[in-house]
Amino acid sequence: MMDFIGKLSGFVGKNLTYIVLVVVVAAYFMPDAFLWAVPHTVLLLGIIMFGMGMTLHASDFKLVVQRPKEVLVGCAAHYTIMPLLAYGLVLAFEMPPEMAVGMILLGSCPSGTASNVMGFLAKADVPLSVSITTCSTLLAPIMMPFIVWGLAGQWVEVSFTAMAMTVMKVILVPLVLGLLAHRLMGEKHVVSLSKILVLVSAFGVLVILGGVIAVNGAKILDMGVFVIVMVLLHNLGGFLLGYVVTGLLGLGKKQQHSVTLEVGMQNDALAISLVSVFFAPAVAIPAAVGALVHQVTGSILAGVFARHMEAREKKNSEAKLQAQAVVDMVPGNH
Repeated sequence: MMDFIGKLSGFVGKNLTYIVLVVVVAAYFMPDAFLWAVPHTVLLLGIIMFGMGMTLHASDFKLVVQRPKEVLVGCAAHYTIMPLLAYGLVLAFEMPPEMAVGMILLGSCPSGTASNVMGFLAKADVPLSVSITTCSTLLAPIMMPFIVWGLAGQWVEVSFTAMAMTVMKVILVPLVLGLLAHRLMGEKHVVSLSKILVLVSAFGVLVILGGVIAVNGAKILDMGVFVIVMVLLHNLGGFLLGYVVTGLLGLGKKQQHSVTLEVGMQNDALAISLVSVFFAPAVAIPAAVGALVHQVTGSILAGVFARHMEAREKKNSEAKLQAQAVVDMVPGNH
């Protein structure tokens, strides 16, 4: 049974982008199959966050102390570039209120666990990626309500306190419970459950996404290319600015690639969950589109980064061989 679960988990991990696309199409044409998830969106996100908490290690927090500059750069870049970029797009394209709030809400989210997977595929600094995701998630109960209140307040009334409490309940509490469960169960048992946790998290994200498409399918079709282009500009702009900023700050290539992926990828499921509590259903549309867009662009960029790192490693290896050859030619070194 565990072999089957392991194979299924591996399949889902490798093909998540395509599975997301299948769910989007299925939810549009068969909305009844996903509408059940809509009232349970917050609970589903709580389960996802509990699973994330169970996979965290003490080293994920130690890195904050050992390499504070890199973690701080990642979190600061994420919580400045993405919200301001979203706000700039909203003003530049004079988006209607629901779309405007949806874009700002998406821009205010912490980075999601998908960015850690992309960091791994990109041959980037995965521990740094995980630490930034963890820190940005822990900061979310303060940062998200503050950003949404500050930037979206002109379109919708936002209660900072109410949103902060909700984000705390759906993120912080399950995360801490997951950490405690990890400690009580021990590393050995958690490792044996890791494949199941991946499947549970993937299921949660997919049905949350399916629920949004089921409710908003017609509106998404009406907005069509516009909403896709806006989310794509936001996502690619985040990648570009993240890469430029980290380059200017002198981070190493692996760290630069990790932070770039962390900046540009959002926790779409969290945005969707908050919509179910505070906003009209259509506000979730940018996040629903983002769930697909981020998977596609993240995979492509991870591939580009991986090829860059492979070429860099090959070049360094050849340089070492040449240097060794020169040393071997010097008399007395044989």
